[in-house]
Amino acid sequence: MSSQTSSPSIVLPGNHGNPIVMEAVNLCKSFKEGSGGELQVLKNVNLTVRAREKIAIVGASGSGKSTLLHLLGGLDTPTSGQVFIDDHEIIRMKEVDRCSLRNRKLGFIYQFHHLLPEFTAQENVAMPALIKGMPPYQAMSKADVLLEKVGMTRRLEHKPAELSGGERQRAAIARAMVNEPQCICADEPTGNLDKATAEQVFRVLLRLNEEYGTSLIIATHDMMLAEQMDIIYAVEDGHLTRQN
Repeated sequence: MSSQTSSPSIVLPGNHGNPIVMEAVNLCKSFKEGSGGELQVLKNVNLTVRAREKIAIVGASGSGKSTLLHLLGGLDTPTSGQVFIDDHEIIRMKEVDRCSLRNRKLGFIYQFHHLLPEFTAQENVAMPALIKGMPPYQAMSKADVLLEKVGMTRRLEHKPAELSGGERQRAAIARAMVNEPQCICADEPTGNLDKATAEQVFRVLLRLNEEYGTSLIIATHDMMLAEQMDIIYAVEDGHLTRQN
């Protein structure tokens, strides 16, 4: 388990000397319980993510792996500890600045695609780029390129309700990649798909990860998927331990 506390911009030995793009230091997360007590989900978690690295986070349902992913992505706030993205300690940032950083540096994929139902696949994929301030014609062009890469060229104008589960998740992957983020955070990205479709979607994700040089963090219960990653961590009793 990583315990680095240095600036994430420093290039460390090992793991091909790749620079650190994300780092968690002594993360703790507790939730209030109805009885007035506290449930400590994560306990002093340390994690270093380097450029191009593929990391799996495994654990039983309710173990805290999704919570950890949300903390790393700045979608939730820890009880204590720090998260760095580039040279930014995101916990201390103003919400508007954190949202801007998240949109530029990170991409998110969820078990349920979270595509906007009123927009086409092309419009959904272009959305993060439009929010970033990219001109519409350029954002739509990038969306077209990515949808072609995930095998959706003929489905550009289809809305989510007109797409299969696998197609929706492919569009979600394209959306996560549109701003060419440093890191993709994926929470059970194939958990809602049948085995064959899940394998196809996972292959698309790995191919884009390699092509764009992003880091990839996947929270999953699927050990066959996890074993195809560079590093596997397990969350158990609130602690994060490296498995390989």
